[in-house]
Amino acid sequence: MDGLLALDARLYLALATSGNAMASVLGLLLAAFATYGLGWWAIALLGVRARGSGRRAAAIAFTTAVGGSTAWLIAESLKMVVRRPRPFVTLQLDVLVQPVSFSFPSGDTALSFGAATTLAMTWPAARLPALLVATAVGVSRVVVGAHYPSDVLAGALIGVACGLAAQRLWAIVVWRRWRVFVVAHTHRDSEWYARFAELRTRAVPMVGRLLDLLDRDPAYRFTFDGQTVALEDHLAVRPEDRPRIEAHVRSGRLQIGPWYVPTDLLLVSGESIVRNLQEGLRVAGSFGRAARVAYVADPFGHPAQLPQVLRGFGYEDYLFARGMGDDGEGLGSVFWWQAPSGDRVRATHLTGHDANARALAGPAEEPPAALRARVRSRAPALVGGGARYADASPLLFMAGDDHSEAYPRLGEAVAALRATGLDARLSDLEEYVGALGVPHGTHAGEMVAGRYRPILRGVSSARTWVKQENARCERLLLERCEPLDALTGGRSGGDLRELWRALLQNQSHDPSCGCSLDAAHDADLAERFARVRAGGEALAERLAREIAGPGDVPVVWSFLPERRVAVVEVDGTPRAVSCAPLGVRALAPVAAGAVHSPADGIIENERLRVEVDPDGSFTVTELATGVRSGRLNELVDEGDRGDHYTFSYAGPTVAARGTAGRRLTTVRGDRATVTVELELALPVGLRADRLARSPERVVCPVRVEISLDAPGACADVTVTLDNRARDHRLRALCETGVRSPVHRATGAFGWVERASRPPSGRGWVERPTGDHCTLGLVEVAGRSKGLALGLDGLREYGVLGDGAQVAITLVRAVGWRSRGDLRERQRDVGPALETPSAQCLGARAYRYVVAPFSGPAGSEPAAAELRRALSPVVVARGDGVERSFLELPAGAIGLSSLRTARDGALAVRLVNASGAPATAGLGFARPVVVARSVDLREGETDLGNTGLDVLRTAEPPDLAGGRATVRLAPYEIGTYLITLG
Repeated sequence: MDGLLALDARLYLALATSGNAMASVLGLLLAAFATYGLGWWAIALLGVRARGSGRRAAAIAFTTAVGGSTAWLIAESLKMVVRRPRPFVTLQLDVLVQPVSFSFPSGDTALSFGAATTLAMTWPAARLPALLVATAVGVSRVVVGAHYPSDVLAGALIGVACGLAAQRLWAIVVWRRWRVFVVAHTHRDSEWYARFAELRTRAVPMVGRLLDLLDRDPAYRFTFDGQTVALEDHLAVRPEDRPRIEAHVRSGRLQIGPWYVPTDLLLVSGESIVRNLQEGLRVAGSFGRAARVAYVADPFGHPAQLPQVLRGFGYEDYLFARGMGDDGEGLGSVFWWQAPSGDRVRATHLTGHDANARALAGPAEEPPAALRARVRSRAPALVGGGARYADASPLLFMAGDDHSEAYPRLGEAVAALRATGLDARLSDLEEYVGALGVPHGTHAGEMVAGRYRPILRGVSSARTWVKQENARCERLLLERCEPLDALTGGRSGGDLRELWRALLQNQSHDPSCGCSLDAAHDADLAERFARVRAGGEALAERLAREIAGPGDVPVVWSFLPERRVAVVEVDGTPRAVSCAPLGVRALAPVAAGAVHSPADGIIENERLRVEVDPDGSFTVTELATGVRSGRLNELVDEGDRGDHYTFSYAGPTVAARGTAGRRLTTVRGDRATVTVELELALPVGLRADRLARSPERVVCPVRVEISLDAPGACADVTVTLDNRARDHRLRALCETGVRSPVHRATGAFGWVERASRPPSGRGWVERPTGDHCTLGLVEVAGRSKGLALGLDGLREYGVLGDGAQVAITLVRAVGWRSRGDLRERQRDVGPALETPSAQCLGARAYRYVVAPFSGPAGSEPAAAELRRALSPVVVARGDGVERSFLELPAGAIGLSSLRTARDGALAVRLVNASGAPATAGLGFARPVVVARSVDLREGETDLGNTGLDVLRTAEPPDLAGGRATVRLAPYEIGTYLITLG
C-alpha cells in the first residue's frame, strides 16, 4: 500500500508541478465547467432540446440529474468518512486550486462521469465527447493540484456506477408506462435460398396451420408481410381455403397488403412501384380489404419520392426496418419522412428489425411455467431495445421472422408480459399506429444508409443481366404496350395485367436483387422475363399494326411525346428519320447533318468530336465551345471477395489503359462507329485463402463500340465482355472534368441529389461505400461544365475523387450468396450457399451513353438527349399516314405513363422533375372534352377497400380550346383522367 501511495504522490507531482501554462489554463477552465455540474447541466439541456418533448428527452433530463447528483453526493459523503488531506496540504505546495474539503474521492470527477455515463446511454451522438470531457475533467483535478490521481480514479468509478444505476432506475420508473403492441407476422420470399416451387411447397402447410389457428382462437391476429402474392400462391395449391382467408381478412384479424410483392424499391422504376401497390390493393380488396398501414418487410433502401406515392394511395403511416444513418439517433423510432415535393408520412423505424420480438416464441410443448419464466427473463432486453429510440409510450414488438410459423401460444407470452407490469396486448399494425402521437423530427429524402442494419447495396450489381432484363421489360410495357393499348380503346387490359403480374413477381426483392439460388434466376426468373418479352412484343406489334393501318409502307414509331430525329436501319444502312410525337409516321430519311471520320479512331458530327484510343477509352470535344472531356470508358477490373450483397475488394487491380487493341473505324450512312477489340488478362479467380487474386491469368476478350449519330449530342458505348474470370468487378471509369461535393442521379419519379463523398460510418453495422443505385441517369456538374451518363439497364455507379470520376459497374462476378467473413459489414445475411452462375461467365453486352455539357444551362439538354438515346424507336409496317397522339412541350414536366383507366378514359401521369413550379399544355390528336385530376388509384376509388379517404392529387387541369393545361408544384407527380372527343 505504501508503494501505491508513493506512486500516487509522484504522479500528482509530475502533473501539478509541470509548469505548463496551457495545461494550467485548460485545467482552470475545466474546473469552472465542472463546478456544481453547471457545464453538464447545460449539455443535458442541449440534449433535451435536441430530443424534443418526448420520452427520450425526459430520459436525458432524469438520468443526468440522478446520475450526476447521486455520484457527487456519494463522493462527498465518502470524503467525510475517509478524511484524506488534500495533496497540496500534505506536500506543502502552492497550487492553482485549493479547496478546503477533504480529498478522497473527487466529487467533480464523480459528477462528471455520472453525467457522462448517462449521456452516453441516452444520447449516443454525445457519447464520445461526453466521455472525453469527463476524462479531461478528472485529469484537470490533478493538474490544478486539487486531487491525487487515485482520488480521480475512485470518483470516476463512482460516477460510472451511479450513471448505470440511474439508467436502471429510469427503466423501473417508466416500466409500467410502456404500451406494448405485439404483432404476429411472417416474411415470405418467393425465391431465395430455394426455388419458387420448393418455397411454395413449404409455405402451403404453414398457411394452412395459420388458418387453423385463426379459426380456433378468436383473439389471435396475424400480419402477412405486407404482400398479397403469397396468398395467391397458396390458393393455387389449395383453392378451397379462399372462404377462410376472406373471413379472416374481413374480420381484420388477418392483415394483408398493400403490396403485391415485397420489392426492392430502388432497383425498379417509380411506375413499377405504383403498379405493385395497385395490384396489391386490387388483390387484397378481392379478399376483403388491404391493411391501412404501408408496411414493407425488408427492402434494401427507400426512394425519396415514396412518401408522395404513399399519400397518393391515402397512406399516412410507413413501417420499415433498414435505411437509416446517423440521423436515426436524433430522430428516434418515429418521425416524419418527407419527399422532395413536401409530402410526408409518419415513419416507424424498426430499429431492432422486423424480428425484434422473435424471442417471445418458444417450443410448442413448453410448460406454462417455463414459458412465463422465459418471457419474464427476456422482457427487459426486449423493452430496452425499443425504449432507447421511443419518444412516446407505444412499443412495437414484431413476433416473427423470415418464413417463420405462427406461434400458437403467443397469447400466453403476451399475458406473461402483462404479468411483469407492462401494458401489453396481442395486436396489429393498425392498432399500433393509432396509438402514435405527432413526431417532432423530420427526415427528408431517400433512406439508404446502414447504421442499424446492412443496406446491402451490392445487390445493384449482382447478376447484372437481371437488372438489364427488368429494364427492358419495364420499357416494353410502359413505353409501348400501355400507350398502344390506350390509343386502341383499352381492350387489352387483361393481357397487360397478366404481363405486369409476371414482371412484378420477378421484382420481389431477393430475385430482383440477384441474391437467390442459381436455379431461381436461371430458370424461374428467366422464364418469366421471356414470357413478358414474348407476350409484350406480340401485343405491341398487334396494337401498333392496328393503329398504323393496313399497308406495307415502312413506318417508324416513337414513344416520346416530342418531335425528334432518330437513326434507324433503312435497307441495312443507318439513316436519320423524323419521328412524330408519341406516334407513327412513314419512314423517310431526313437531312440531319453529317457524320464522318477525319482520321483513324476519330469520328465527328456537327456537334461532337470523339477520339478513341486503342485501349477502348475516348474523349469527347464540343465543337461549338472547344470544351474537351476527360478520359471516358477506362476499363478497370478489381478482385471481389464478397457475395451477392456486398462488394469486398481483393487486389491486384487490372486496368486496360495502354492495352494495344485492334481499332476499326467505320462510317455507314448517318452513324460512325469506332470498334476496339482487346484482350484483358485477368486473374482467374481468388487464391485459396480468398484474401487476394490468383497469380494465374485468363484472357477475357473485350469488344468496345463507340458510336456517334449524325443528329446526336451524345456518344453511345457498348462493351461486350466474354467473361472467363471469377470473383471480380469490371467498371468503366469516366472522368467528369469537375469536382463537386454533390451529384445527381435518377430515382423513382425524379432526380435525387447525393453526396459525392460517403459518410464516415463510425459505429455502423455496414461500412458506407461510394456505390449508389440509379434508374438510368447520373450527372456531375461544376460551375461551367459537367458530365451526364445514361445507363441502359445498369444500376450501379460510384462517384470517386469528390466527383472527379464516375465509375459504371458493368459486371460483378461472385460465387457466394452470402459470406460471414467480410470486413465491410458486421454480420452474415443468410445461408452461405455457393452460386456458380453468379460468376456471370460467358459473353454479354453492357451499354451506356455519355454526354459532356458546358454552360450553366447545359445539364437539362444533355439529360434530355440521354433519355432519347435510351428510348429506342421501332420500325414497323402500316399505311404511312402520320398519326401523333400526344405532344408535350420540352421543359421540366415529363411523361411518366399513358394507359387506359377503368372507365375507358386515358390515365396520364406527369412528373415535374425540377425544384420550381411548372406548367405544360397537353396536345392530343383529338380535343380534350373532360380532364380531371385523380390520385394514384386512377379512378378506382374502391381499390383495396381501405377506407382511407385523404388522398393526394395534383391541382385540377385547366381545359380550354380542346387542350388541357396542367400546373405542378416542385417535384410533384400529377395523375389525370383525360376523355377525348
